[in-house]
Amino acid sequence: MKNNKLLTLLLHTCVVLILLMPNVHAQNESNQFVLLEWYDQDYQAKSLYEKIVSLTLDDISLEEALKEIAEQGKLQLSYNKQLIPDQKITLKLEKIKVKEALEKVLENTNLELLASPRGQVVIKRKISTTVIDGTLTGTVIDGKTGEPMVGVTIIVKGTTKGASTDLKGNYTINNVPLGSQIITAAFISFNPVSKPIEVSDGINTLNFELMPDILSMNELVVTATGVRRKVEIGNSIARIDAIKDVKTRPISDVSGLLQGQAAGVQIVNSGGATGMGTRIRIRGSNSASLSNEPVIYVDGVRINNDPNSISFETGGQAPSRLGDLNPENIESIEVIKGPSAATLYGSVAANGVIRITTKKGKSGEPRWVAFTETGIVNNVTTYPDNFRAVDASGNPCFTFEAAEGTCTQSSISSYQPLNESVSSPYRTGNTYGLGLSVSGGSETSTYFISGNYADNQGTLPVNNLKKASLRGNFQSYINEDLKVTLNTGYTNSNLELPMNGTFSIGLLGQGLNGQATPDVNNGWGEFTPAELFTVDSRQQINRFTTGLETEWIPSQNLNFRLSGGLDYTSRWDNQFFPTGTAPDFLDFKDGVRISNRFDVFNYTLDANGTYSKAVSENLSSRTSVGFQYLRDLTLGTLATGRQLVAGTGSIAGAANTTSTEQTTEQRTVGMFLEERLNFQDKLFVTGAVRADRGSAFGAQFNAVVYPKVSASWLISEESFFSTSRWLSSLRLRSAWGDSGVQPGTNDALRFFIPIASTVNGESVTGVTFGGVGNSDLKPERSREFEIGMDATMLSDRVALEVTYFNKQTQDALIFRQLPPSLGAGGGRFENLGSVANTGFELSLSSTVFQNETAYFDFNIVGSLINNELKELGNGIEPILISSVQRHVEGYPLGGYWDEKYTFSDANGDGLIGRNEVTVGDEAVYLGSPFGETDVTFTGTTGLLGDRIVVSALLNYRGGRKLYNNTNAWRNGNNNTEALNDPNTSLENQARAVASKFFGTEAGYIEDASFWRLREVSLTYNAPLSWLDALGVSDLSLTLSGANLGLWTNYTGLDPEISSRGQGNFIIDDFMTQPPVRTWKARLNISF
Repeated sequence: MKNNKLLTLLLHTCVVLILLMPNVHAQNESNQFVLLEWYDQDYQAKSLYEKIVSLTLDDISLEEALKEIAEQGKLQLSYNKQLIPDQKITLKLEKIKVKEALEKVLENTNLELLASPRGQVVIKRKISTTVIDGTLTGTVIDGKTGEPMVGVTIIVKGTTKGASTDLKGNYTINNVPLGSQIITAAFISFNPVSKPIEVSDGINTLNFELMPDILSMNELVVTATGVRRKVEIGNSIARIDAIKDVKTRPISDVSGLLQGQAAGVQIVNSGGATGMGTRIRIRGSNSASLSNEPVIYVDGVRINNDPNSISFETGGQAPSRLGDLNPENIESIEVIKGPSAATLYGSVAANGVIRITTKKGKSGEPRWVAFTETGIVNNVTTYPDNFRAVDASGNPCFTFEAAEGTCTQSSISSYQPLNESVSSPYRTGNTYGLGLSVSGGSETSTYFISGNYADNQGTLPVNNLKKASLRGNFQSYINEDLKVTLNTGYTNSNLELPMNGTFSIGLLGQGLNGQATPDVNNGWGEFTPAELFTVDSRQQINRFTTGLETEWIPSQNLNFRLSGGLDYTSRWDNQFFPTGTAPDFLDFKDGVRISNRFDVFNYTLDANGTYSKAVSENLSSRTSVGFQYLRDLTLGTLATGRQLVAGTGSIAGAANTTSTEQTTEQRTVGMFLEERLNFQDKLFVTGAVRADRGSAFGAQFNAVVYPKVSASWLISEESFFSTSRWLSSLRLRSAWGDSGVQPGTNDALRFFIPIASTVNGESVTGVTFGGVGNSDLKPERSREFEIGMDATMLSDRVALEVTYFNKQTQDALIFRQLPPSLGAGGGRFENLGSVANTGFELSLSSTVFQNETAYFDFNIVGSLINNELKELGNGIEPILISSVQRHVEGYPLGGYWDEKYTFSDANGDGLIGRNEVTVGDEAVYLGSPFGETDVTFTGTTGLLGDRIVVSALLNYRGGRKLYNNTNAWRNGNNNTEALNDPNTSLENQARAVASKFFGTEAGYIEDASFWRLREVSLTYNAPLSWLDALGVSDLSLTLSGANLGLWTNYTGLDPEISSRGQGNFIIDDFMTQPPVRTWKARLNISF
């Protein structure tokens, strides 16, 4: 109910913002269909040509005749009056096509027809057989800021002629055919503009002013069948402009680009150590047993996105392979949110799809872009003190003992070595980065080449990340019908990791389990930071991603696309405990070396063809068929050596060694068919189906089929719909479809594991049972229905998107224990369960204020998501996944459960004893670690035009709980405030007593709702006079900060951390380094 009220408040806020906005009229006409020619082959113009007219012309001027035909045929005519000869027309025509009528009246003139993509017809002078060309030049500016726009595509309609604007917004197109031409200027996230021009011999000038497309319905998005206009698609797709964000936001990895930018997408950082990963959830959790991470494509190649990519103990924290990607090379990110959108991606896509497009070159002179940045990171957490209360004899005397009268406290001491400058190991980490790229090309070939290097220090001396990356993207038109694209990227990274979280020798555990005074071991627990930092834990990555795509367009109606690629990751996990100096824990002090090497291959092959046809005057169709092949192969060699020779780190000299190999492989083949109907470019209906067969499926299960239906209706283009300043455009959309998630590689297989053993003192070989298998195992199937609306209001100053979704997962994999009498032991996965996710998404973009010198944009991105485990299966008891988390029917996956308790200070002494706490008999549901509500507010202010830009991002997450295991665990070590300080609250004392003596953690499962000021940035764009003086085309300086404020009632270290890294469901606050504060300065320069 509380979250419903919040959603209602958000909607009211949107309405108030709309009503408060000034009355400003639209500054330019909408050009919603100006790019139609690129994808529907001039269907609209051609269909209008086919209209039937009847004419009776009696001695009227040629211009009047043209107007009569245009009125009857509902055409837009464009012509230069000076071209129309002064002649009279007498003509009678019955039931003739518009095109024939126009050609008839122009019969004896030197004029001809040219059709534009919006149904406009241009009358132009016939070109002489002697070829004489002209030159077209101009400038493109941002209509909002007045600044020149770089990289805008300028196309001469009906030709292969084109160019893109340079760093000053200028363009030049040579050899433009003389006569009337239509020129189109287009840029991502801006409304495209088309203009007619009469090209003459010599220099012709045509300037453009583009306005932001705040609803982005003309935006081009990448789908499984190719590039499509967003308006044609019936499901919600979020698109992120990475180029701008990387320059002006404190971005360190790809997850930072996604943070707060897409409704229904939740990004959670598990801790504050440098190089650690993030958890991504799109529209909730679908599976109780399988991964809930989305699948990720880079330039059409599916990549390794292992969220917990580590093979030795670090205490739960782990890097994600998504962190290998360099945000500097990314142009845009598209988030395909659910099964209804991801049907054509098949049995890997029920958790959503993230498509990343890297930067490409544009025709023109070489453009150089460079940046350098520097920054600092600081620990901003104040850790709870270690307490010790004693009686007059110096013996421990706890608050519950004082309450029971068994002792009297005489003195209390407290100390925390993590907070004190003399003992704290925290430092100010320094970050550095630099990069250089060059792009350019001709009309037939383009290139983009870049190199980047980053050196990031964490706040601990043993936490560092160095990363270098290279990228080369090349595109060439072999001829007018054939285009070849090659995308390549290489990353090398070296990460040094600290001991953290759940590891017994983690730094925070030694500080939070330390002494109440610095007199003993400088206040630390069993080990000091100097001992802990002797452990060397590193991960080295060499990663190469490449993709080759060929697109063949043999005719206007037909195109084929073939693409293939490989994402290869070479990973070396290396951990070393030096002999004699490592912590004296287990056998670490005797010397231990772990060396694990992995080679991960992800292959992608896609082929599809599309045929487009004008079925009738008002209807066109596009039919696509496709094939996909995916192969994932992982090869691992793991070796460990114990009892090393002092002064060495080689496994070869270890007294005891163990080694093993791992090989996993999974293959999937899929085929799909899609049919999309276009009714008058207003209503788009799509039907599709995909069939998959995978190696992870059970032997008795053949194939899975996923259907899909969607519709998009631009209702504001209908004649019965009346637009106004209050409502400029309205689109209704809906989608229904299925997608899936495959079982694990070996889940369906019965297999054995080879082992070495000793029998009668001799070494022998053998096998042991590895898995029971399930020949009927099939993918989990998620079926989703979504419905939504997109609207622009107040003269296109406000864009609103609202979506409702209902996602049901069937055949969910549940582990069933098998009786030992079957001879196999253990258990197996079966398709038994079902999970539901329902919710609302809201996205509001608005220009609250704008004039010639300043503007203020305000955006809201929010979601409300409810998750429920509908069914576990017959005979399956609730699944315990940790001491306080369970999967229980009728409740969210991974919910917190424990016995509740009550307490009463019966004697009023301000202390809680054991006899004053009463614990319930049964565990009850206490909440979910996955919040229901996630809302981000982003405000951007531009001053002096666009010279100074200030932006801030504020995030709220509510309806969530978190297990404060750090405090609960410290109770077991008797050093918390609750057990020692009589001035602590009764609530704090009671939960400590309930945890320590009655075994319930209900008091430590806390409300973890919070507000966080995630980002603030200030950018200064240099004026033109500076640029001319320096000989550059663009220069900007950005100062930014991240994690600048937190407001919460949570009493633990931080409401967002998790000691299990990016684990699927087990989430708790346990000795994990909280998020750090980052400050950065970045200089961008283009020339």
